[in-house]
Amino acid sequence: MPSTSAIFELPRVDVVITCHNYRSYVEDAIRSVLAQTYQKWDCVIVDDASTDGSAEHVRQLLETIGDSRLRLLVRPQNGGQLASFRDGFDVGDQPFVAFLDADDVWLPNFLAAHLSAHLNSVHSASLSSSDVLLVDRDRVVLSGTYAALRKPRSGEDPIGVAVPPANRLGEVAGIDYSSEYPITYLGPKTYGWIWAPTSSMVFRRGALAPVLVFPFKSRMGTDYLAATCAHMVAGSLLLSESLGLYRLHGANVSTDSAYAGGHVQQPPKHKAKHIALGTDILDYVVANAGRLDAINYGGFVSGVLAHLVRRFDCLLDDPRIVPLLDRKNRWRRQRKRIVRGLRRLFGRAAD
Repeated sequence: MPSTSAIFELPRVDVVITCHNYRSYVEDAIRSVLAQTYQKWDCVIVDDASTDGSAEHVRQLLETIGDSRLRLLVRPQNGGQLASFRDGFDVGDQPFVAFLDADDVWLPNFLAAHLSAHLNSVHSASLSSSDVLLVDRDRVVLSGTYAALRKPRSGEDPIGVAVPPANRLGEVAGIDYSSEYPITYLGPKTYGWIWAPTSSMVFRRGALAPVLVFPFKSRMGTDYLAATCAHMVAGSLLLSESLGLYRLHGANVSTDSAYAGGHVQQPPKHKAKHIALGTDILDYVVANAGRLDAINYGGFVSGVLAHLVRRFDCLLDDPRIVPLLDRKNRWRRQRKRIVRGLRRLFGRAAD
């Protein structure tokens, strides 16, 4: 009689919940992990030296729940989001890693949908990102989509490579999940922010490991650093289904404004933070130029640096860029410097 047992096992997922002074919200995040339909996970809650009693609240909650898959890691001093990412990442060893901000919530099919997408037969990717519902502090829905997610938004503007439902793992070997929502693969040569925030992402450990060991200077904006750098290896899968709640409560690092529709409104200091993040990305690309060009074939790094120069004008004069640019992008850089110089000259003349 033939065996009915599965001939392969589905992967476990390491879940990292990062918390700093989110006592009011962290239980919602933990319970949303417990409620996942895909149950092959281990979860560490990293408390980044909270001063509002978050760590003790989580400790008591875990004792009440009594699930051995949950554990608490308390940092002795505040190190910022990147330090929490690193500590949580180092605790696990599973092939997939998902990060959940303590003020956000996953819907029950989050992990099932992401694993089904990752294990498709069209494109492997470094990470996946799904759409999210924007909600207020009381989980009242403000928007049904995160506008910056680079998902297809009309039939007239197709992007990337579609991953058809028949090419996803779906119900095979225990993932009881199927969806008609579009999934799009975008390769490493797609530049710029294309994802929803941290709590929408699931990474391959192998793509993220070399990123998190890099000595970035920024303490925050870790989703930007992690997604941008991991994406350079094997691209991203974008799930157009909303699979989580992204909470806007007035104390988020990325926004302190009321939601006004469209893109999430950023505070004035956000621009300076993004310049610092752009500098960190430049440092990473320069340090890993040989490896990235080898993975994506010659000329890849030149394209990435050209994008960074266009996006962050202050990086234009960094001397490390020139040897890594191809002839076309060297000319573009020189032309941009000339134009900038003329604008400054005539601006002073007008004064």
